[in-house]
Amino acid sequence: MSMRIFLLTCTLGLGFCLMTFSCSSVTFQEDVAKVAGNASEARLTQHLVALTGMGPRRAGDPEIGVRTVEYLERELHALGVETEREVFTCTPEVKLSFQRGEEEIEIPGNFFSQTISQSRVLSGFEGSAVFTTGDNQPVQQINLLATIPGTKNPNRILEISAHHDTVPGTVGADDNTSGVMVLLELARLLQQHRPEYTVRLCFFAAEEIGLRGSYEHVRRMLDSGEVDQVFGLINMDTVGFYTEEEDSQESPARIPFLVWPPSTGNFLGIIGGHGSASLAHLVEDAGSVYVNDLPTYTLARLGAFLPDARRSDHAPYWDVEIPAVFLTDTAEFRTDTYHRPSDNVESVNLEALRKVTALVFSAAVSASELAN
Repeated sequence: MSMRIFLLTCTLGLGFCLMTFSCSSVTFQEDVAKVAGNASEARLTQHLVALTGMGPRRAGDPEIGVRTVEYLERELHALGVETEREVFTCTPEVKLSFQRGEEEIEIPGNFFSQTISQSRVLSGFEGSAVFTTGDNQPVQQINLLATIPGTKNPNRILEISAHHDTVPGTVGADDNTSGVMVLLELARLLQQHRPEYTVRLCFFAAEEIGLRGSYEHVRRMLDSGEVDQVFGLINMDTVGFYTEEEDSQESPARIPFLVWPPSTGNFLGIIGGHGSASLAHLVEDAGSVYVNDLPTYTLARLGAFLPDARRSDHAPYWDVEIPAVFLTDTAEFRTDTYHRPSDNVESVNLEALRKVTALVFSAAVSASELAN
């Protein structure tokens, strides 16, 4: 090949990449496609029924926190996946009481941080609300970590996360039982096809009260030095609501040529921050190659500039410059079930969640270049 033809070929290739914003970072592999196709709607349904059947899983209720983690441990251990607990405490800020006729119902151990839409939470109860402060006891919180060791390079770690708590008054089928369901099914698929690097599934506690579980996990990694081993995070929060209704999708911002999501809420959002573009495009490309019937919309770099895009467990990773992407159905920008009692099993699209599982699995086993 002459130098002129070589340079022309390189120029055309670069031009194509620039026009399409990125060249695909994912190559189709038959064995990956086969395992991705095994994502089970029946198993997702099993987890949905079991977790929502526990009722609201609020961070102020230590008993429900333990019950949740014990269910996760049973399911993971049955798959042969090792787990460990990260235990920490948070002290509730208020007691919440409701007057129903002559009956007063007290719900102790509530947290109301800036991350919670209080009006939506309160719609989960009947009667007039009364907030009181006082001597509240610390409440145990549990992050559960499940590790799939890498086959060749176990010291490099990709983390995938979802928070297991809900706000008071709702079973949180979409927020965020949907993400937990996908994580559990991912564990099964990853046991069938392990990547060269380690994948750690992080079931975070206390997300709804200020991302406290993920901040605690990142703090511990910083203290131990393990943070340098983690090359990326894929965080899932509210990934289960989809609709084909026109004009069903709103946006926290619309900026021509920069932020302009579709107007129909049938896509999975992929949101990255500064330094996360390669990981965001990897997830997007995995969808294009392996799950091309699930629409996606990607903000590869700009998410960190949008306050609404920081409202989940990826934000602590952005703060310490670990590449992290946020997968979401966009919550209240698409559905009025967010943080309300109507966020129930009927609101979740299980077929779409099966596709989300296949997409995240495909991305998780296709990140070798990022791990190096």
